[in-house]
Amino acid sequence: MNAFINWLDLHFVPIAAKIGSQKYLVAIRDAFASLMPIVLVGAFAVLLNNVFFVPWSLLAGYIGEGHRFIVWAYAHIAPLFDYLSAGTLSLISLYLVFAIGYQRASSEDHDALSTAVIAAASFIVVGALGNADTGNFLDAKGMFIALIVGLVASGIYMKITDNGWVIKLPDSVPPAVGKGFSAVIPGAFAIGFWGIVAYCFSAFAGETFFVWFQATIANSLLGLSQGIGSILIISFLVPFLWFFGLHGANLLEAVLNPIYGQLGLNNIDMYTNGARTVADGLSVWVRGSWDAYVYLGGSGGTIGLVLAILFFSKVKQDKEIAKLSLPTGVFMINEPVLFGLPVVLNPIYFIPFVLNQPILAGIAYVATSVGFAGPIVNQVPWTTPPVLNAFLSTNGSIGAVVIALVNIAIGFLIYLPFVYMGNKQEEKRLAEEANINA
Repeated sequence: MNAFINWLDLHFVPIAAKIGSQKYLVAIRDAFASLMPIVLVGAFAVLLNNVFFVPWSLLAGYIGEGHRFIVWAYAHIAPLFDYLSAGTLSLISLYLVFAIGYQRASSEDHDALSTAVIAAASFIVVGALGNADTGNFLDAKGMFIALIVGLVASGIYMKITDNGWVIKLPDSVPPAVGKGFSAVIPGAFAIGFWGIVAYCFSAFAGETFFVWFQATIANSLLGLSQGIGSILIISFLVPFLWFFGLHGANLLEAVLNPIYGQLGLNNIDMYTNGARTVADGLSVWVRGSWDAYVYLGGSGGTIGLVLAILFFSKVKQDKEIAKLSLPTGVFMINEPVLFGLPVVLNPIYFIPFVLNQPILAGIAYVATSVGFAGPIVNQVPWTTPPVLNAFLSTNGSIGAVVIALVNIAIGFLIYLPFVYMGNKQEEKRLAEEANINA
């Protein structure tokens, strides 16, 4: 086992680290991170409505949708949160293309604000506003194209700027004015490129670029993401990377958010419009599914490991680390146990750490597919404690709560034999020390 881990550390980790630092993936990851305030405000608005203030809310399910409070709240409180949702989640793709342009430019010391504005303008030019037949693509539906437009528009802008095709004004001109003029020519190239794309699709394909892309590419990718194989592979890769000290969730975030994040936002929108089950078109697996059922206590589902150590470990220092790790693990932060125990590069815990997540994901996937657990229809903060996360994100599905509890128990059982193995190693070490001192 040690030889295998050393081989991976020597040959695999440098490649993974290089991929993780690739400038386009870093820009996508950082762009999504910068949208967190917008996403959380919108998600909380939808969550509060779905839990308390609308006729299909969790509360209405208990007291009745005709209850005086529900009727009053739907008329006077729910509209406020609808405004918050409309200004955040309903424009998420526009914010994303702006953020990608900004992150790409700032990483290469270009005028980040001008680049971001040009990227956003390109997004509108290529048809994000849509029409009466297609609707607009400013919400989650446009996220894939927002990624493409943001990267391409910023790339064109920076390339033209690097070639020196800019308007230069005297130093006496205020810097803000000078920056504005220097962005004119690069901006014209970037916006013009996407204008040509929009024209060609309209003239020769008879549809907008957005409609074509959604039908031919985006829907295929989103459909592929719902296969259990894709979910199990991702669930394996996150802890596998973490085992070697690489932040697996962060490294894969540039892939997870554009696909599973979009599906999560789609579920929120569809639930608001009446969909309730997978049979109604809701996605089985979205970004929040990992938080609700798999990242229980953090990557690797380490709440099970912490509990197994607390109850059955005979290694004093491991118990102390578990005691310190439990409070943070409740809020899905597990660096104390990953680096304190450690789990990272510890051969004893390699097998349970990398296999626990795929097993938990498979259980939750099947439970959601057959309707035992409700689909994820709310976006809650990733730091929401296990079980409560499942309850809130599914808008009160008892089946989801049961699966979260079952997964914690299964994680506990998966880690338990390896905790016993650690006990035996500690006993062997103490015996060897006693022989040396004798």
